[in-house]
Amino acid sequence: MMKSMKRQKLVSEWIRHVLLTAFVIVYLIPFLYALYESFLSKADINKWVWPHRFVLENYVYVFEAGLPIWYRNTLIMTVGIILGNVVTNTLAGYALAKIRFPGSRLVFFLIIGTMMIPGQITLVPIYSMCVKLGWINTYRGLIIPFMTSGMLTFFMRQFFLSIPNEIEEAARIDGLGRFGIFSRVVLPNSRTALATLIIFAFKDSWNSFIWPVTLTNQLDKYVITVGLNALKGRYYEWVNISMTGVVCATLPVVALFIILQKQFTQSIVLAGIKG
Repeated sequence: MMKSMKRQKLVSEWIRHVLLTAFVIVYLIPFLYALYESFLSKADINKWVWPHRFVLENYVYVFEAGLPIWYRNTLIMTVGIILGNVVTNTLAGYALAKIRFPGSRLVFFLIIGTMMIPGQITLVPIYSMCVKLGWINTYRGLIIPFMTSGMLTFFMRQFFLSIPNEIEEAARIDGLGRFGIFSRVVLPNSRTALATLIIFAFKDSWNSFIWPVTLTNQLDKYVITVGLNALKGRYYEWVNISMTGVVCATLPVVALFIILQKQFTQSIVLAGIKG
């Protein structure tokens, strides 16, 4: 009996590892293909060649086409959006989770409601406001409309609900006020949630395309996604150059996730504990 149970456990473990490996391979194939194509010369496009024929000229093309400028603009936009989301979503999430005030449930349900509205619907009114404010082709227009997120506010609220109220009560007995409790007790215990918030905000802003391509029409204000779209139009016959741009745009997101993957996993688990 024990041997049978042990055998079944080993089989289930083996099946799980096989399935996980298969999923990883399926998700990696497109990126690995883009990486492979990025090292091919024009003569070797859509061919299978050995590594000794790989070249770096595609990265030179992308660099000279404006990649440093696109990286700079994307980095400024991304950092601004991340900072805004860290401040607004953290404060809002804490208030909704730990502070009882008139209309708190209504505010919460309104925030949930904003998560149901497609972003394309709000695109036109936001653009109209940016035109009136003179924010076309500016960093303000790229950053300020997206310095908060209903989904991330909801996520932070769920995480703060998982922090025991007894911790705050002990801090209040020690003489800390509401802001002191938030800054000196709650935030230090929220590193995993903050890391996840940063990953989500980074991913969404770094990969955003529809809003930047709508707002900007000057080359020196292009972010990396808009720049790569222009690059694809310029070198539409050379797939290897487009793939090089894809690799350059993807690597920062992958690197950030690898650095923060532990905190990301922990916070997702904790945020789902309490509703």
